[in-house]
Amino acid sequence: MTDEPIRLIRDGHVATIELNDPPYNRLGMRLFDALEAAVDEVGDDGSVRAIVIRGAGGANFSVGADIREFGAAAQGRGVKGFIEQRLRVIARIEHMRKPAIAAIRGACLGGGLEIALGCHFRIAARGAKIGLPEVELGVVPAWGGTQRLTRTIGRARALDVMLRAKKLSADEALEAGLVGEVCGPDDLDARAALLAGELAEKAPIAVAGILDAVVRGGPKSLEEGLQHEYEALERAIVSEDMQEGVLAFLQKRKPEFKNR
Repeated sequence: MTDEPIRLIRDGHVATIELNDPPYNRLGMRLFDALEAAVDEVGDDGSVRAIVIRGAGGANFSVGADIREFGAAAQGRGVKGFIEQRLRVIARIEHMRKPAIAAIRGACLGGGLEIALGCHFRIAARGAKIGLPEVELGVVPAWGGTQRLTRTIGRARALDVMLRAKKLSADEALEAGLVGEVCGPDDLDARAALLAGELAEKAPIAVAGILDAVVRGGPKSLEEGLQHEYEALERAIVSEDMQEGVLAFLQKRKPEFKNR
């Protein structure tokens, strides 16, 4: 692994988190510790309005957990502590009040896909191989993959992918609803940056409200989900950004949101 297991790159209101162990970007303990720190940093930074997660080296997003560390993980932190950290970090990505985009090229397998499933948008480059093939190792996806994949593409398809250790192509993932966009490998970073830039221009309080209503409220009952939605509206309707949005609409100009 390189000296920096995670690279954090800032460009205006967009932060890019790069899994930096090319070419495979294995998710070892050192990398995951650094990923947790980076996710916490950008999640708490009010100047960051959108996040891109990608793999370094141009070959793969991530092949998943570093199998060579399985024994060390069990002996060191223990299996429970090892899994709890992964679940915590991926949930932090999913529950952030700002959109996260997974830019997927090459292998996005196992824990790599579980990280991508925690993101709100997924863009895949042609040539990608996407799946949760843990059954071939005699284990189960345990970083939230069984639950998030099922919620994303449905029970029948999720079971087909996991139990048969399928590796979906980018186009197959698009057809299944696992990714929202497919592009050429050379265009992936630009497409992810374009989407992140577009999202970063939206009113941050309104974006946060929509994310909260969908991510936190969506799995609950309709009544509880509607309560999340109303609370999001309450926060947005008294904001300066709402006033700016209405004024810009009336003046037929582009709004300039200040996150307040």
